[in-house]
Amino acid sequence: MNKVIIIGGGIAGLSAGIYAQQNGFRTEIYEKNPEVGGECTGWNRKGYHIDNCIHWLTGCRKGDGLWEIWKNVGALDESTKFYREPYFYMLDMEGRQLHFWIDLEKARKEFLVLAPDDGVEIHKFFDSVKLAESLKIPCEKSPADMNFIEFIKFGMSMPQMGRVMKEYGKETVVELAQRFKNPFLRKMMGGYYNEKFMAVTLISSYAFFTGETAAIPMGGSKEMAQRMAKVYQALGGKLHQNMPVTGINIEGKKAVSVTFNDGSQAAGDYIISAADTSVTFGSLLDKKYMDKKLKKMYGCKEGYPVTSSFQAAFGILGAEDCGVPGGSVMFPCDSFEVGRQKLTFQAIRLYDYDESLFPKEKRVIQCNILQDERDYEYWKELYEDSDRYEAEKQRIADTVMKQIILKFPALEGRLVLLGTYSPITFERWCGAYKGAYMSFFGQKGYKSLYAKNKAAGLDNVFIASQWLQLNGGLPLAVTSGKFAAQAMRKR
Repeated sequence: MNKVIIIGGGIAGLSAGIYAQQNGFRTEIYEKNPEVGGECTGWNRKGYHIDNCIHWLTGCRKGDGLWEIWKNVGALDESTKFYREPYFYMLDMEGRQLHFWIDLEKARKEFLVLAPDDGVEIHKFFDSVKLAESLKIPCEKSPADMNFIEFIKFGMSMPQMGRVMKEYGKETVVELAQRFKNPFLRKMMGGYYNEKFMAVTLISSYAFFTGETAAIPMGGSKEMAQRMAKVYQALGGKLHQNMPVTGINIEGKKAVSVTFNDGSQAAGDYIISAADTSVTFGSLLDKKYMDKKLKKMYGCKEGYPVTSSFQAAFGILGAEDCGVPGGSVMFPCDSFEVGRQKLTFQAIRLYDYDESLFPKEKRVIQCNILQDERDYEYWKELYEDSDRYEAEKQRIADTVMKQIILKFPALEGRLVLLGTYSPITFERWCGAYKGAYMSFFGQKGYKSLYAKNKAAGLDNVFIASQWLQLNGGLPLAVTSGKFAAQAMRKR
């Protein structure tokens, strides 16, 4: 039986291990951290729980292709309980609230009442969200391995998306917002995501909610990753933690072994690297082995940038009502700076939906502020001076807390800072490229690219990573594990 070494125990690595075991391979996963999951995890601080990853999970609609993959790897099953939020997010401004309700017609009506003069564009937008519910994530075969006919057939399986792309495919969220006259609608459309995000990203994300494929599995991110690890081990896979791999050893066109940070080695017939691809190509392997399309995405910053975030988490003291609506809320605030950005709006999220993680007396508010590559460079430079770095994180946390209390006075004296996390946090912890939590975001005028699950020029090295496609995240991580195992079996 062929032995497979899998580098990284995140969602992609666990998925690759499960599918490889099911296909008759003998696998061992080597994870550098004490726990599996990568960025799909959570941690406890001061008696509170911080869920780092799942804002929502795509693939929670039973019977869908992605649901079947999540079910196969043990992340979800028929008994899994979900929390389905009443809205995608909400704008609270000048005493008014505007919601992207999961009930699409309820949201349409709310928008029309607020801005009847924008009726044509409102109907066009909500009709497009309904059409976008047909969007599918490739689950059977990697787009990089599809021939022309297969790719066309896949596109034809969701024909309604063609109408969405025709209407909005060349617009950013800012350009989408400019279609509307009403200032509330403009801010609702253009204020939640980074200004360079494509309009279709907003539309499809909202459609995941209205189409009921987006939900939050109870138990959170960490428990989901641990369920996958249990399935992997039950299939006979071996899991090694606290075992950082520092290199893949090549002879000719084949990898023969990996080297660990203590100098020891392990030999294998095949290698699947599920580490961040910036680590795989540059630290573990030479960049010459990188797929040409992946290389193009890394090399074209203006067309394929990455997004990271600065996070601040606060615990709420006491079980009394705090006046904060559930879910994600966006509201105006006094101007403040984070990284190299000046912000006049703040978005927060109340975590209170899971009694096992967030009981009434241990609720959590998290503030997730998007950062771009310029901000990453700011944080990277600042990190060289630990005192300044910590002081800046504290300044932002103090400012954010003040803004939250101004908006929700019932929280006065009831917030405790649990922690702050910059892009550097995730770069050091997971090797995340520039601290990014998702892969590249394609920009206006640039094509979608799909990299193969195989290292170029090597016969037995395969790649499992969300970074092989645009707009990554957990769905692309879990499918890439499956595709890497497929490519290895085919080889």
